[in-house]
Amino acid sequence: MKRRKFLQLSGMGALGVSLTSFSQKKIVETTNSTEIIVVGAGTFGVWTAYHLNQMGAKVTLLDAYGPGNSRASSGGETRLIQADNDNDTYIESALRSYQLWKNIEEISGEQIVLSTGRLAMSSNIAHEHQALKRQKQLERQGINNTEVLSQDEIRYRWPQINSEGIATAMYNGGGASGSTFLARKGIQTVAKEFEKNGGKLKIAKGIPVIKNGRVQGIDIGNEVLKSQHYVFACGSWLSKVFPGLLLPKLKVERRDVLFVGTPAGNSQFTYPNIPEWSVYGSGFYGFPNIKERGFKVAIYPDHNTFDPDTDERLINHYQVKRTHDFVKHRFPALKDQPIVESRVCQVTYSTDGNFIIDKLPASENTWIVGAGSGHGFKHGPAMGEHAAKRILRKQINTKYTNLFKLKEKNF
Repeated sequence: MKRRKFLQLSGMGALGVSLTSFSQKKIVETTNSTEIIVVGAGTFGVWTAYHLNQMGAKVTLLDAYGPGNSRASSGGETRLIQADNDNDTYIESALRSYQLWKNIEEISGEQIVLSTGRLAMSSNIAHEHQALKRQKQLERQGINNTEVLSQDEIRYRWPQINSEGIATAMYNGGGASGSTFLARKGIQTVAKEFEKNGGKLKIAKGIPVIKNGRVQGIDIGNEVLKSQHYVFACGSWLSKVFPGLLLPKLKVERRDVLFVGTPAGNSQFTYPNIPEWSVYGSGFYGFPNIKERGFKVAIYPDHNTFDPDTDERLINHYQVKRTHDFVKHRFPALKDQPIVESRVCQVTYSTDGNFIIDKLPASENTWIVGAGSGHGFKHGPAMGEHAAKRILRKQINTKYTNLFKLKEKNF
């Protein structure tokens, strides 16, 4: 994309921000060259703010609804960490992220990580070869708890799963290759540690004020905050903040999640008696009953677009029926159990499925960190660390820089 076009897309006209209102509001400014404002307290934003703070920067973290809120992609009860990707860079990131989550557990004294294990099942025997290939790839990265299982072995270990039609499975026995995070609690814990270390958290909607393509401040309604550097880690709101630039590059879709009640007196579906699971090609994956919320069943993909500000978080009856039918077949003991909770969240995809960690074109003091593309949460700690290093011009992993640059391609 030509620089002039980038200037047009990322400039004030694309945002509709009024500089007149900017000039009339109270200006809060600092001369500290390491002052940074991070907008968005999801997994990318809160970890970026945390690392910047740890590296000595003075950081203000803004979020319209607060860390771990129910509108955010990072606000669910549980998220998975796994080291399962053809690209070794993502495996390295997952390993680093797992280490950072464990560090936060030790610092805070809070349990965030559950070593549930991960069972990826498939009806296609050809996937056995792929699983064996992945096993060797993970072993090269020091992960030695991957097994390739037959149908009989699945039936023996987890009799509560109906393995009919399952030809093979890959099982990762916990740790960085198969653990479950208490997502909302984790985000809120990192935010608390950020504040303990001197970071400032403010509940406010932050809108960039732009002049000639450069961010001049953050309008939070009653005042404008000015800083030396700005980071926008707004998740599914990114394309709303910079519509001219990012609306063609990001796609926000809905993800329905249902929690099925477990039978009275039956702990077969409760952690640690069953791992996180998925069935290739079924459109379903899920988690064990954790903290007595119910057996989690997530539906994917759902290509319906989603507006995080206005769309209702309500599950439709069709998805409820689909879930009941699937559970009745694959987990027979849950037949006729009610849906006890449900959630609707959103997934923000980039054009190539990779994250975006890059400067805003024509605004050297501004960074975009986002596009989780369905796998962002598990990489949040490492991505926040990388973003912080880039912003503060520290030594970085150049593989991350190339992979996560802002692409010219649009949907």
